[in-house]
Amino acid sequence: VEDMVTPDTCVCRTDEGLLVEGLREAMLETVIPRGDNDCVMVVLGEHRGKVGRILEREPARSRALVQLQRDEAGGRVVPLDYDAICHYVGGHEDD
Repeated sequence: VEDMVTPDTCVCRTDEGLLVEGLREAMLETVIPRGDNDCVMVVLGEHRGKVGRILEREPARSRALVQLQRDEAGGRVVPLDYDAICHYVGGHEDD
């Protein structure tokens, strides 16, 4: 997702670099990173907006254990549904 044009439509960039406008949430699929050191952002629920790392995946339950960064509890681990997280490619604390 490159930009949110309205609260329910966005502009996305494809793997080939093309921009696609006017997409709605129902047209999108959550991307869960496959790498061990990839980050995710929480997009739903009480931890919305926080960044973390996946510690363990539970594909049969569509869930992951995520260790939150920049958390007041110092790295709290929370179980989150795949729909509540997405691959995060922004800056990191250790950058």
